[in-house]
Amino acid sequence: QYSEQRRWLDEFWSRADVEVDGQPEVQQAIRWNLFQLAQATGRAEQSGVPAKGVSGSGYGGHYFWDTEIYVLPFLTYTSPWMAHSALRFRYNMLPAAHRRAEDLAQAGALFPWRTINGEEASAYYAAGTAQYHIDADISYALMKYV
Repeated sequence: QYSEQRRWLDEFWSRADVEVDGQPEVQQAIRWNLFQLAQATGRAEQSGVPAKGVSGSGYGGHYFWDTEIYVLPFLTYTSPWMAHSALRFRYNMLPAAHRRAEDLAQAGALFPWRTINGEEASAYYAAGTAQYHIDADISYALMKYV
């Protein structure tokens, strides 16, 4: 198992590392953030990337809109198969997004702010109903991926 983990990390760093010469503090900060992305996305096969990844129990493993705008561009350039998997996960939520739009008297699809299965799970009403940018974020991620 150690050798598998070592191989996985070596492959991750070979495709994702960013080097900054002459600024060790900046270099350390970038690598720490890249490591956090590796931790959060490394086991996201056929699912979304849960909020806080594996660094905390907050949000109960829910999948948020911000994956598409912040995490998927990184995955698209470094691990496109993971980006594909996360986009497939979101695509599978499309029927629920259509129902949500209909419930709110809107045409098309309205993806949730916070979810596990495609249904809105936010207890905060405004977050669950007024966040129309989510669809644009998903479209942006898809266009970047394509």
